[in-house]
Amino acid sequence: MFKAGTSVGAGRWPNRSAHPDHWQKPVRGQVLDFCDMRAWANSIHFPEDMPHAGDVMGVALKLQAEGKLDGLTPVLWDFDTHRRITWERTSALRPYEDDVMLWKAARALRRDEIEHPRRRKPRDIREFLPKQQQRLALA
Repeated sequence: MFKAGTSVGAGRWPNRSAHPDHWQKPVRGQVLDFCDMRAWANSIHFPEDMPHAGDVMGVALKLQAEGKLDGLTPVLWDFDTHRRITWERTSALRPYEDDVMLWKAARALRRDEIEHPRRRKPRDIREFLPKQQQRLALA
């Protein structure tokens, strides 16, 4: 569970299919409170830009009591050209610093694969992570 305001990542790396030198930094998201009006704006429940805070609170608490929000977290994603709010599976999110560390390791692994195309046994991504961060490769 992440607190509102926490910076998170979810393995969204622009240009991931390109050469690793062209990979852009991971997309950063900010966790929102499940009652935040922005998370509910232009949704099925509130098809308007600025829903009333009291109405949002009522619907959000009702859905939470029914268990329909279990395992979901609203995240404000900051893309280069725009921002977007999506409801993400909480299990798919990780702290942004961990996401950057995993991105660096994946980039180093891909560079290694390009530089050594004839290697018979592929290297593991954990080889490119610091010892205390190797748990990230299992997630």
